[in-house]
Amino acid sequence: MNPIRYAACLLVLGLVAPAWAVNKCTDANGKVSFQDAPCVGEGEKIDVRPAIQGATPVRPAPSAGKEGAFGASWQRKQYLQTQGVPQARAALARNQQECTAQPAEATTQSGPLRRSTLPSGNQFPKDLAAAAAKDKAACDARSNELREQLRQLEEELSAL
Repeated sequence: MNPIRYAACLLVLGLVAPAWAVNKCTDANGKVSFQDAPCVGEGEKIDVRPAIQGATPVRPAPSAGKEGAFGASWQRKQYLQTQGVPQARAALARNQQECTAQPAEATTQSGPLRRSTLPSGNQFPKDLAAAAAKDKAACDARSNELREQLRQLEEELSAL
């Protein structure tokens, strides 16, 4: 038989029978033997499986200072380029747009309702100015916070 065919047959036989039944037999003298056939006297059946089937793959230890082509720094850079920085810019633009639309909305929605409930007409402009100043301060604080986050993300991206 050709050596290649012989090796192929062994390989096929090894794959066909992934588990073997082995019997552990004990005779009258107490001698233990292992065999394929069932035991005549006292014994127990043992299932034998290939060691590869139950083995867990061993991950290579991370080498110091080296990472693969698609390592953590590459993934972070891709995230910052595709999502992190664009989303931060969009959040800043959305906040600025909301801040510019807010004063106009406050005068149109609350103006007629509040005028009818106030006893004097002088108080309404003061309340409106105080509310507008408070809203502007909150918008400015939020804009500054978003600008700082965007700056940090851009710095991190340029460092990668």
